Amino acid sequence: MKKIVLLFCALACLIACHDDDNEEKDWTVPSKASRTVMIYMSGENNLTYYNGFRYLSADLNEIIEGSKKLADNERLVIFVDSLNTNTKQAGKPFIMEVHGGKTFNRHEFDSDFYACDPARFREILQWMTTNAQADSYGLVLWGHACGWAVSTDTIAGARKYDTRAYGQDNGSDGNSNGVRWMNITQMAKVLQEFPKMEFIFADCCNMMCAEVGYELRNTTKYLIGSPAEIPGRGAPYHLLVPYFYKNGAELYRGIIDNYYDYYLEDYENDYQLDGYSVPLSVMDTQNQNMEELARATYDVLGTFFPEKPQMLDFKGLVFYWYPDVSVMYDMKAFIKQNASPEAYAKWETAFKRAVPYYRMSMEWMTIYAELEYAFNYFNQDESMNGCVSMFIPKENAYYNYYGIWRYNYTAKNLSWNRELGWERFGW
Repeated sequence: MKKIVLLFCALACLIACHDDDNEEKDWTVPSKASRTVMIYMSGENNLTYYNGFRYLSADLNEIIEGSKKLADNERLVIFVDSLNTNTKQAGKPFIMEVHGGKTFNRHEFDSDFYACDPARFREILQWMTTNAQADSYGLVLWGHACGWAVSTDTIAGARKYDTRAYGQDNGSDGNSNGVRWMNITQMAKVLQEFPKMEFIFADCCNMMCAEVGYELRNTTKYLIGSPAEIPGRGAPYHLLVPYFYKNGAELYRGIIDNYYDYYLEDYENDYQLDGYSVPLSVMDTQNQNMEELARATYDVLGTFFPEKPQMLDFKGLVFYWYPDVSVMYDMKAFIKQNASPEAYAKWETAFKRAVPYYRMSMEWMTIYAELEYAFNYFNQDESMNGCVSMFIPKENAYYNYYGIWRYNYTAKNLSWNRELGWERFGW
């Protein structure tokens, strides 16, 4: 989940970004853009407002600043669902567009709804792609996320132990059915109905895991984000927006480098955070790179995975999430530490094609004290890590006292884990 970072002063309220008086009137909208970037802000949670911090409105202001660098044929449309923080908005979701540092109201919904509802996700993407047609599209997922490894899904009709991943919506402004999320398999089904995205940038926690990348492999050329937790402030959009309209390595390197360097420099003078940043990576899903990585991982596991996973060497390995027991291990480090040099080298060839670029940090913002403590015991050979996590089953280790997490069970819902054939090892 996005973290609360107590180093940030709240910027202008959301109303400043959604005021007709601030809107440009004379920009000529192209009939078809070269690229439309869609930002999906699922913010009906503490990212709208928390103890004086307004992360959603702050990021909107950064996006507006970044839009000053857009060409006339580049469009940037934003869906916003937030808490009711002003009487004009009244908690109802809306779609806006930004260009040249100005805002444009495009569509307002009559009532509040769960932004994490897959049907609504489909409806909103359909509106954006229909009303901002383009030669190519990019998507930014903004909000809370936990990769794949979370508890029971609360989307109506989902199986009891389906996994959920993105878009925490507290239902605060009109819904009364509690917190809901969207699971990755539902997200993938919706996205497959639309043109393949040039990129999906997940500005939310824990999304760079093999399970998510494999599930979304047919929906985007590049999946960009972090395997770890990210700060509440999220991405520095005023720096990133121009790179949303680049291609290939220039696109994903621009996003990753500016994001990583921003926090590395920002934390430089903080004695607690000096040296911290946000681990970031990209998965290139083209040319069946993810399918090849799955096959290579299937093969390399067969060279060393024992009947009892307690025999595996986990010592010093980086893991990216810690709700109750360590999970989401760095997949490159895990395989390098357990496979033979020959088997690892063969596997690494497939990994490099699927993950062509990453920036690793051995320390990052976290709300888990146990994980921050574990930083001291990670293997400090940074080059071992690849900034992508994967699930590794452990006997009896992924069940808490109430049976909530059930990782050994819920992991099977993801296509990646079915491809790896964990049943070979008794799972």
